[in-house]
Amino acid sequence: MTKAFFTIADKNNLPYYEMLKNSLSKFHPDIPLILYDDAKIASYNDRDFFYRATPIIASQLLEEYDAVCKLDSDQIITGNLDHIWEGEFDVAVVNNSNPREDKTYPVRFLNIHPFSYVNCGMVVMKSKPLVKQWLALCQSVHFQFYQYREQDLLNLMVFYLEEKFGGPYKIKFLDASNKWHGLISKQYWPQVVLKEDKLIIPKNEEWPKDEDKEISVIHWAGGKVGKMNYRLHFQDEVIKRLDYLVKP
Repeated sequence: MTKAFFTIADKNNLPYYEMLKNSLSKFHPDIPLILYDDAKIASYNDRDFFYRATPIIASQLLEEYDAVCKLDSDQIITGNLDHIWEGEFDVAVVNNSNPREDKTYPVRFLNIHPFSYVNCGMVVMKSKPLVKQWLALCQSVHFQFYQYREQDLLNLMVFYLEEKFGGPYKIKFLDASNKWHGLISKQYWPQVVLKEDKLIIPKNEEWPKDEDKEISVIHWAGGKVGKMNYRLHFQDEVIKRLDYLVKP
């Protein structure tokens, strides 16, 4: 299976991109990370590009690759990601929130539970039909009526066109495992410990309650103060590990 990662970073986000690139290369130097910078962004001549970029780019890359993973540039890869490609699915998604994050940045969409609502910062796509339909929705009259644009429309597809509900698409929920990706761990970072070079949130009475979780991806989404300054959020041993991961 041929696969690639891609990310979008204008000039203001290039420092974050470097951290993403360096950390990803520690685990997957053999898989390309394709950057869409200012020049490529401008080439689309689309004023709403940033709000529907994921299906636009994925629809093109899936002509060349069997599977592609979109990563927001403000992320650090902290674990091996081989598992994200495994299995038969059309799209693999990650969660947007948790008990603490929901109090700070509440997101409500239709009747989807806020802890089930998925985030567009990391999406693995294998299905051309799914991406084609997602893009069509993002180019339709419906687009302007959704607050989070491509993300809301992805949730619409994930929760109403899923195979188990009679829809055509197979969905893989990446955070429904002992590995977590992105925003599902945000605001719980002080609890993270280092075990054999893995970042772990131990099982506890608040979150997570079922088992220890390995943090595979850290996502900073939103906020300006202290963004990407992991020294403000993690324990010393974890900071040392992150120092290693983000450097060339």
